[in-house]
Amino acid sequence: MRELRTFELDEPGRPVGWRAREGQTVKAVEGRLWLTIEGHHADIWLLPGAVFALPAGAKVWLSGESEGARFMLAETPVPLSWRWLAIVGRALGRRLGQRQAGAAQCPEPGV
Repeated sequence: MRELRTFELDEPGRPVGWRAREGQTVKAVEGRLWLTIEGHHADIWLLPGAVFALPAGAKVWLSGESEGARFMLAETPVPLSWRWLAIVGRALGRRLGQRQAGAAQCPEPGV
């Protein structure tokens, strides 16, 4: 299952921005869209029907060439196994950080 949201841009040339999440794609529905992605050398123009997979974690700016330009943002959730692995990794990282911080506070022998 994936989540689909449709957006309409009010002002031509005025970009909206967000940080892309894992599994997000942009599809032009109406009008020509101008897509700028942090770290990419060139901007991307999307015509109606064109789909672009966004790189996870990148800052994205999107604007329409004309009033009423619409786009669909689709998000396919990361498989549960990957989410579980990320949660376990963060928990282990916090636990390791606590142990290291606690070890730094122990007095040295003979002091």
